[in-house]
Amino acid sequence: MKCFILLLVLIFSSSSVYTQWQLQNSGTSENLNDVAILNQTTAVIVGNSGKILKTTNSGKTWVQKNSETTNHLNAVSLSLMGEGIAVGNGVICLTTDNGESWSDSSINNNAVSVYYYVSVYFGWNIIIGCDDGTIYFSSDAGETWQDTLLVNEPVIASGCVWYFPLGNENALFSTNSYTAVTGLPAIQFYPWNIYDNPISVGDNLTCGELSYDDQYLIGVGNGPGFNLLLLKKFKLDTVWVPIYSSIPVQFTPEDLAIYYDYNLFICGSDGKIFTSADDGVNWVEQTTGVYGKLNSIIFGYNVSAGYSVGDNGTILFTSNGGGINSVDETYQPTKVYLYQNYPNPFNPSTIIEYEINTRQYVQLKIYDLLGNEIANLVDDEQEAGTYNIEFNISKSNGKVVSGIYFYQLSGTGEDGESVQTRKMLYLK
Repeated sequence: MKCFILLLVLIFSSSSVYTQWQLQNSGTSENLNDVAILNQTTAVIVGNSGKILKTTNSGKTWVQKNSETTNHLNAVSLSLMGEGIAVGNGVICLTTDNGESWSDSSINNNAVSVYYYVSVYFGWNIIIGCDDGTIYFSSDAGETWQDTLLVNEPVIASGCVWYFPLGNENALFSTNSYTAVTGLPAIQFYPWNIYDNPISVGDNLTCGELSYDDQYLIGVGNGPGFNLLLLKKFKLDTVWVPIYSSIPVQFTPEDLAIYYDYNLFICGSDGKIFTSADDGVNWVEQTTGVYGKLNSIIFGYNVSAGYSVGDNGTILFTSNGGGINSVDETYQPTKVYLYQNYPNPFNPSTIIEYEINTRQYVQLKIYDLLGNEIANLVDDEQEAGTYNIEFNISKSNGKVVSGIYFYQLSGTGEDGESVQTRKMLYLK
């Protein structure tokens, strides 16, 4: 009988203390404002008083880096080639060595968001959004800057900017308005396009994510009870579809992340994280074990590791996508799916991940722009599951040049034949 009671206590204890996000030791009590993931093990966090933290072992230890400033840092972005930028109250900090060392320079505004990206057509580029509506743009990795102030737009109290390189779109939004633009602000023949606000009076947008085909802005809806407002559109559309959701507690989202193209995550007030698997129609609260405001959340490309950071030095880490699948369950794919390669752009190697839901014959091939096959990575029968394949372009059969390549997954199983293709960018 005592053994039976002890067993019940152990079962209850293990289930009650389990958290889907694990608290890590940041070594600081400063508010942490943003986090960027460089690869599967390396991430950089920025915060108040010029705080920059870096991990190279998935957050087991965090090392403070010298930012050369004591100004608050609000946002950080890293390119997959190791360059990066942190921005904040009147300051820009740049790194060229994966966040090991930083140099700072001054700007005239309070920068609240930043995106560092690589374009095959426009080179190395940086976009910075400021809380007065100013957009800073650099096409030479921060050597020189152009700035523009949005016109025809009411006073912007606070705003953020995201850049989606394939769809050529940014979004800058404030409490009751948002602005979208096509093209790059530094290119004269791509003008700013002001879209009408589709939301109701009292609806407040606070954050968003434009880095995927389906793009989102989210905030607090004006209505009875506690409501979330999600605006959704496909990257090439110009119309946002509003989705209102009811949640059981008062909550203000501060950041939104997308996990594996199909799960939405939001973090915000009172240490809360919610996730949705149906485009924001329904939200489920995750267990975090913290109660201070969470300011940023992010997942790495095609990996289940993620971070959320917040006030008082809070760092949360998940190694299993926020525990979407039970810790006692083994993930079983329900479809054939080809993920975006990581890193992308790449040099010289990249990881291609895919999943198949039944035993089937699988081929994974690489093609150049002319359709010539340059590598055959998989040509075999495989069991249902998730697979990661490394592609090193030095081992290709064709001529190795910088540019766009295609990788194609073909499978023939119980559900018939499936073919999926994605683009990737190789930079010498």
